[in-house]
Amino acid sequence: MAFKIFPLKRKTLIALLGATLLTLLLAQAAGQSLASQLPASFFEEYGTPMLVIEPKSGAIRQANQAAANFYGYSIKQLNKMNIQQINALDTEDVKLERELAEQENRNYFIFPHRTANGEIRTVEVYSWPLKTDKGETLLFSVILDITGKKTAEASVLEYKDRLESLAESRYQQLVSTQERINQIRWLTILIQLVVIAFLVWNILSRRKAEQKLREKTTMLEGLLNSIPDMIFFKSKEGHYLGSNAQFANFVNHSTSSIAGKTDFSLFPEAIAKKYRKIDQQVVTSRQVAHTEEWTRFPDGSERLLDKLKAPLLDANNEFLGVLGISRDITERYQHEERIKFLAYYDPLTSLPNRYLFQDKLTEVSNLLIPGEALLVVAIIDLDHFKNINDALGHAKGDELLVALALRLNHLLQDNEVLARFGGDEFVLLLTEEGDDLKQVEQNLEQRLQFFQDTLAQPVRLGESEYLLGSSLGASFNTQFDRDFADLLKEADIALYAAKEAGRGTWRRFKMSMQTQVENRFELEGELRKGLENQQLRLYLQPKTNRDGRIYGTESLVRWEHPEKGLIPPDRFIPLAEDTGMILPLGEWVLKETLLLMKDYPQLTFAVNISPRQFRNPDFVDRIHYLLNETGADPKRLTLEVTEGLLITDFNQSSKRMLELQKLGISFSIDDFGTGYSSLSYLKKLPINELKIDRSFVDGLPDDSSDALLVETMMAVAKHLELSVVAEGVETKEQQAFLYSVGCNLHQGYFYGKPEPAEQLLARLKNV
Repeated sequence: MAFKIFPLKRKTLIALLGATLLTLLLAQAAGQSLASQLPASFFEEYGTPMLVIEPKSGAIRQANQAAANFYGYSIKQLNKMNIQQINALDTEDVKLERELAEQENRNYFIFPHRTANGEIRTVEVYSWPLKTDKGETLLFSVILDITGKKTAEASVLEYKDRLESLAESRYQQLVSTQERINQIRWLTILIQLVVIAFLVWNILSRRKAEQKLREKTTMLEGLLNSIPDMIFFKSKEGHYLGSNAQFANFVNHSTSSIAGKTDFSLFPEAIAKKYRKIDQQVVTSRQVAHTEEWTRFPDGSERLLDKLKAPLLDANNEFLGVLGISRDITERYQHEERIKFLAYYDPLTSLPNRYLFQDKLTEVSNLLIPGEALLVVAIIDLDHFKNINDALGHAKGDELLVALALRLNHLLQDNEVLARFGGDEFVLLLTEEGDDLKQVEQNLEQRLQFFQDTLAQPVRLGESEYLLGSSLGASFNTQFDRDFADLLKEADIALYAAKEAGRGTWRRFKMSMQTQVENRFELEGELRKGLENQQLRLYLQPKTNRDGRIYGTESLVRWEHPEKGLIPPDRFIPLAEDTGMILPLGEWVLKETLLLMKDYPQLTFAVNISPRQFRNPDFVDRIHYLLNETGADPKRLTLEVTEGLLITDFNQSSKRMLELQKLGISFSIDDFGTGYSSLSYLKKLPINELKIDRSFVDGLPDDSSDALLVETMMAVAKHLELSVVAEGVETKEQQAFLYSVGCNLHQGYFYGKPEPAEQLLARLKNV
């Protein structure tokens, strides 16, 4: 809304012009320089848009780079513009808003500003009066973009309504008092004269002028102290002119005591000389100096500072000294370093990951001469490590991985690299140069064996000790331009060969292994089909007592392949363990055995339970379900488990065994004596039976060591009141010796080989 402008008499106009001229002359006499109130470098370099505006005409007298960036104009263009070209409100609306601000005693406004591309941005404008060295009163304005904030939109609408309401009211007042305008004009002139007299008095009053200066200084100090960066000003000679509170706290001084000091009075001499040298570079070159530096703070912490020193200029572009700004970028640096670390290192063990290992391999390969050196890429896989995670939890598994990584890392020599690609798999790079490649090859083979032997040593974590084995596959190379993926594939194939050899050993890659891997992959697919197409067959091996009577059987499984015939368990059971197919396979054997029990009440039945099957979370529930489904008597069922399984997860194993024992199920330790030297667990676990492994029976009765071990086992079993079954009995002499030491329950080819379940049971039924 625009107001009607009433004409002034000529004399009145002359009087007003004269009064204004007198005001300017008096203000010039005591005015303070704009440069003295606001450092030019600060105005130019600070990131918030700032404008210096002539309050009456709205002309933009000065703009910083941040304002140019915000509005989309150059500084030169802005300095030629009027604020009304930016403000989207009408001139009269702006005028009314400023009058309203004076009534409410506030120095901020909310305006819609138009940028160079026509976009309307909602801004908060904070304005303070400043005086130039020519006596002009200008407005120093800081612009904050609040576009998109709900509060900004509400405030603009509220201000708009209030402006329109005030404008309407003023308009009505002007219309109603039009007849009295002449008297008001004279009253206005009188008021202006009073104001002029007050200004003259204020300018001539030194005390008042100093108070105003202090107020301006306080405002600037408040602004500087609100900035988290450390800011200081120095003269060309190196004396501090001032600083903000952050810098004063850093040097353990107050802001008032900084002025006049030099770096030599605030810092050690060596550091002060370095700072002075940079200051002199800025003074000489008039260019910005930028550095990053680790700095110790008063609290003892080391922080990384981004330091900038720039020329300090006054309003006339005269060089005053050096402006310094130091920003703490420690957290940003730490984040960047963390990103770099995660890109090339394993976060758990801090070993190189796949990408860094590949770079190291390329780097080392480039240093080797074909035919004069040997390079080995080896994969180390911890045997049955998944059982550790399942039994003890992943946290304990991670602790073991870290401990083993440290152990292996200490073994590395120059140009050797150890990496972790994930899981329980480590990758090793070994090299050795020499004219005698045969000897070099032997040396590297010994190194690999040394690594594996070191891994086999017990690992102690707290009060517990863990024994882990490993399998290792290696690719040996005399040509050093081969693809990384090919080397890794060869090592992986060799690793599978080591696992098939019984684990706990290592193998070198041979071309024949490729065929074996392909066959294994093919066999895995066929086994899945075999499970689906019911190609498995249940076999039983008899167990006899001293009277020669068959009192029970052990359930075994065979795979009757439609094309390859009967496949023995040692070919597909390890494969089933590795692939997880042991779970459905083991449950099939258990269910088929339970279905037989109802018709043969005179026999006991033993079933081998794999570690993976036993550790399955729903193992106990599945036993309950199968017993209910088949109606079998649990008191005639014995579950055979390995001692290694029980020790690895003692507490959980004991809990599950007790639950099943309550149903009447018995437990037997299979392959007893092959896993652990400590027998203390025997008295703590709910065990009913021990099975002496065939490796101790083979040498009887001639091998004195085997004989002594069997006698010891029998003594332990007798003391713990456990029954004992000897497996692998094949001769009359073995039978006689076992009887002599009190072992009366036998199993082996001497009594009968495993045969189809229906065939053995039919024969027993006839007997």
